[in-house]
Amino acid sequence: MLGFLKKKLSESVEKLSDKIRGKEELPVPPVLEKKIEKPAEKPKALENAHEKKDEKKEVKKEENKPELKHEKAKEPKPEVRIEKYEKPAERPAEKIVEKAVEKPAEKVAEKPVEKKASFMDRLTGRVLERKISEDDINSLFDEMELGLMEANMAIETIDFIKAEMKKLLVGKQLKRGDIEKDIRSSLEKIMLEIFDQGKIDLEGLAKSKKPVCIVFLGFNGAGKTTSIAKLAQYLKNRHLDVVLAAGDTWRSAAIEQLEVHGNRLGIKVIKHKYGADSAAVIYDAVEHAKAKGTHFVLADTAGRSHANQNLMDELKKVVRVNKPDLKILVMDSLAGNDLVEQARSFDAAVGVDAMIFTKVDVNEKGGGMVSACQAVKKPILYIGTGQEYKDIELFDAQKFVKDLMEG
Repeated sequence: MLGFLKKKLSESVEKLSDKIRGKEELPVPPVLEKKIEKPAEKPKALENAHEKKDEKKEVKKEENKPELKHEKAKEPKPEVRIEKYEKPAERPAEKIVEKAVEKPAEKVAEKPVEKKASFMDRLTGRVLERKISEDDINSLFDEMELGLMEANMAIETIDFIKAEMKKLLVGKQLKRGDIEKDIRSSLEKIMLEIFDQGKIDLEGLAKSKKPVCIVFLGFNGAGKTTSIAKLAQYLKNRHLDVVLAAGDTWRSAAIEQLEVHGNRLGIKVIKHKYGADSAAVIYDAVEHAKAKGTHFVLADTAGRSHANQNLMDELKKVVRVNKPDLKILVMDSLAGNDLVEQARSFDAAVGVDAMIFTKVDVNEKGGGMVSACQAVKKPILYIGTGQEYKDIELFDAQKFVKDLMEG
């Protein structure tokens, strides 16, 4: 469940942590700097010695040439003369090299004692702690934005998370050992802010009013009818009476589908003929519930596109006539980025009080859920985790976010 989104959020934390930990390299100790620089310099005395040696070799060549021409027959090769010039040149060069190497070695040995304390101070300040900059956050999201978009998260939601991360982290001094923990904690706080929009106490509502009218609305195929049946079973298990209203009078077999659920659960279904006024069906169900002292009326409505203005106007009539206590928007969590537009359109048309997300058990991405919650800031009543009546999970924001961040 939401595995892909969990992976991307976890990667975001790890990559930002690695960037921050690895941005500043350790300062190079002064001792190492000296050792690298000095051997590269040739002592002047050594250079002079090699120059003198080269000059003497040139003199030898020039002096030998005329002698070899005129005295070739009389004498063999002048080997004795070459040795006389080579030996004196080697001895002074060796002595000079020894002196040149000795002097830098004495200076290097003196330095570490003086610089050691200041180097450790710098090491402690720069390695054990790290100040978070705005560029750190920007560079992370430049890299991770595409991954979060692949998880169906809207751009505006990504921008929101980035802005909140900056508020929580920029300028903060973090210990390097706690960087990943602090970043994860900050991201978890932001996700909780998005998802935690309060809770709806259905049992508390039933104690204060009878009946409580709940109208379910949403897009075609979102799972409204199945969600109604799941909630009916949940309420019945808590000894609360329920009546169902077959307000979807347009979709073929919609009334029969609700009746099947009602028969299985032992719950009364109020219905009219196909093509009847949906507002009238729900009104009759409320009147029946009042007469019988029933706790809840769960009203189905026809699925409609948020882009179809005529159907949205019809929904407005249902709400205006029946004045429901709660308007629950049911959304297919697999719809991706379209969830944001659905949530905004239905909320603008009739005012959404809470949301239900279906098919969450087979949703690997989940970014659309985050985006829809951030867009309309409405509480989630519950999430659907399967096809059985028991596959309903009342939404707990803290538990949900904790599970999301542990991925």
